Amino acid sequence: MTRWLWLLCLLSHLAWADEPRVRVETRLSPAAPYLLGSTLRLEIDLLTSSWFTQAPQPAELQLPGALVSAPTGQADKLTVRRDGESYFGLRLTYLISPLQAQNFSIPALSFSLQLGQASGPVQVSSQALSFNAMAPTGELAEAPAGNLLVAQQVRFSQQIEASTTPLKVGDSLTRRLLVEADGAQAMLIAPAEFASIAGLKAYPQPAEVKPLDDGRGSVSGGQRRDSLSYVIEQAGSYQLPAMQVHWWDASAGQLRSAEVPAVAFEAQANTAYRLPFDLQADLQRLGRGQHIQLSRFSLLIAGGLLLLGLIGYFGRPWLSQLRRRLHAWRAGRQAAWLASEAYAWRQLQRAWRHTPLPLAPLYSWLQRSSGNANLRELSQQLPAAAGQALQQALAASYGAPPAHAASTQQLRNSLPALRRALRKQARSKAPV
Repeated sequence: MTRWLWLLCLLSHLAWADEPRVRVETRLSPAAPYLLGSTLRLEIDLLTSSWFTQAPQPAELQLPGALVSAPTGQADKLTVRRDGESYFGLRLTYLISPLQAQNFSIPALSFSLQLGQASGPVQVSSQALSFNAMAPTGELAEAPAGNLLVAQQVRFSQQIEASTTPLKVGDSLTRRLLVEADGAQAMLIAPAEFASIAGLKAYPQPAEVKPLDDGRGSVSGGQRRDSLSYVIEQAGSYQLPAMQVHWWDASAGQLRSAEVPAVAFEAQANTAYRLPFDLQADLQRLGRGQHIQLSRFSLLIAGGLLLLGLIGYFGRPWLSQLRRRLHAWRAGRQAAWLASEAYAWRQLQRAWRHTPLPLAPLYSWLQRSSGNANLRELSQQLPAAAGQALQQALAASYGAPPAHAASTQQLRNSLPALRRALRKQARSKAPV
């Protein structure tokens, strides 16, 4: 009986030893204190003694009173030592910007991990955390009105584009302002307030708001580009005023400002720029008791302008709705591109220039191209030599020493043919 008990204990110990070990580490960065409008990073490290056969899906995080951005399709690859053992894994980063002065509680987030040598999915959870967001005090409370940008560094630049040189009446001048903020979310950058200038007709253009990439797939900040076109209505000398962006330096704890200089330019008279009919001459003839004579062409133009004016006046709600739909369509196209297989493929090719085996971009592309980011299935779809190279590269990437470019070159050369096969398979399954 004693021998059987020892045998059972030994078998259970061996079965447990085959299962990969898993650790979850959770932290907030940078350290407190946190101000309204600042951006902190919730970093969740998913560590294992094995390797990931499928990229983990980020859990949903909602914090009332704060702006939260979920992790992108990329994740930082990690190699660490804990308790004398080597662990490998991925880091998921959530960006959190408190919009209200209060205490925030971050709940534990659940993740399902697909690991090599595991008998099934491994369920883990992050640690619950909390932080307090404070209202501005002291010098910060005396800052200019509005939402003050809190960042690590801010760059403010402008670009001037003239439709022709020299400028004349009827020509246009476009002013583009770009704000880049490290350590801040793009949606927190306030829009530019352009000045109205007599003699210039202003036509604002849609703003461009997007995150900043650190080159490794992680978000490092945000940027906003505002543009306004001025159409010259009168000849003369003009000056676009200097503009400032006030921001709080979170690293130094100081109020700072960035500025672009004023822009001065001359606009000449344009003798070739005329109205469809000479209103002043017609009034003079009317004052002498003469009949106003207009050509049929002038009447058609005047009638067309009147019709356009009526359509613009009564069709403002429809035009406003059309503009919103156009903006939504453009945003949808941008989101569709960022979520497309072609974008993931391009990110994979870029990442391959800097690392022998970019696992996170490879997971992302495989998920979008086949719907299942499983490297075991990928190795079976590749030619025998490339599949073996993938298995060896996986083991080398998570082992010591790291994988070399030569060990994964055959895998990289085989992926274009696999991509063509997956596209052909997707087209054959598409409904006619």
